[in-house]
Amino acid sequence: MNFREIKKLISFRRRSGAGIQTVDEFREKAKKKIPHAIWDFIDGGAGTEQAVHANRASLEAILFQPNYLVDVSQRDTSTHVFGKPLTTPLILSPAGIATLAHPLGELAAARSADKAGAIFCLSTGSGHSIEQVAEVSNGRLWFQLYLWKNEEVIDSLISRAKNSGYEALIVTVDVPIVGKRERDLRNGMSLPVTIRPGQYLHYLRKPRWVSGILRNPAITFGNLTSFTSGDDASSIGEYVNKELNDPSKTWDDLERIRSVWKGPLIIKGIMTPNDAQRAEQAGVDGIIVSNHGGRQFSSVPGVATIFPEIQAAVSEHIELFFDGGIRRGEDIVKAHALGATAACSGRSWFWALAADGEQGVDRVLHILEKEVEDTLALIGEKTLTQVGKHNLYKYQAT
Repeated sequence: MNFREIKKLISFRRRSGAGIQTVDEFREKAKKKIPHAIWDFIDGGAGTEQAVHANRASLEAILFQPNYLVDVSQRDTSTHVFGKPLTTPLILSPAGIATLAHPLGELAAARSADKAGAIFCLSTGSGHSIEQVAEVSNGRLWFQLYLWKNEEVIDSLISRAKNSGYEALIVTVDVPIVGKRERDLRNGMSLPVTIRPGQYLHYLRKPRWVSGILRNPAITFGNLTSFTSGDDASSIGEYVNKELNDPSKTWDDLERIRSVWKGPLIIKGIMTPNDAQRAEQAGVDGIIVSNHGGRQFSSVPGVATIFPEIQAAVSEHIELFFDGGIRRGEDIVKAHALGATAACSGRSWFWALAADGEQGVDRVLHILEKEVEDTLALIGEKTLTQVGKHNLYKYQAT
């Protein structure tokens, strides 16, 4: 192989993300590729961002108690969610407007999840619509729903998800108001994306991102165009600001949705045992223990801190999902050791998408699955489903 061929191979590996070995490396690459205001929107949290850091700290406080001289030559990283096999033990959490990260947005992420045997959750606030995502994926799709003021909007979105073959419905309940995301306020982040004075240089330094946006300018909420007088980003943004926040919503609204949706119903945003019990009484099938990635409220504990209390509060009929700070395969195994049916992650796939598009999401899912497999070998377990609290070293929530 001559010098030119070697140089070409290195260049390809850099473009494809083949040399990246961790989720954090995708984060660093994404940060370099997108404008500052867009990065802050993707990466930031609410308030002092204490909850963002608490999610990681609570996971890092958990240590394994490995067992050796166990035959772990054959390891199985799969699990089951609602009775169906999940090859790659990860659920791609809903994250809005993925077209900010890459023009293909949710289309790329859904295809990657399909190829890997993971579950992709589509956000109500997605850049591409319910129908568009369903067209490109034969995999397991879940739809995330906010509690809009208008019940007709809720029922319409539910009907569209059902007609498009989405398996489960996720109702996010931790947004009575939108949290104070100070990075976005400082940057003037809004829809449509507006470049403020003083920000031009940040955007000019990211010509590939700008070029992608110019070629594919539809940065908007793809699911909501039919509810507004216009389909431009400005009118849809105004509609979201007006209709999304409804502090009057109660458990009655969840019970009404339960009567409409006949498939698996999941509630997302639960952080207390009492709410978990109330959700079970309302008829949900699953609970995503989550603090919204720290994007709603800063002064709440990390998910790993509260998870054991919530598990103890509900029956074995409820499937529990861990959503908060997952960055490594070790974290996924820790979530299972705490009793989670599966782990969820949003920022990991979003960073990979921003860094390298669909190839990036392919790569990050491969990395996480391989890390899960390696972790099983290192703790002395043959299958992910056998992992439990017995694998943890004197676990205490922090």
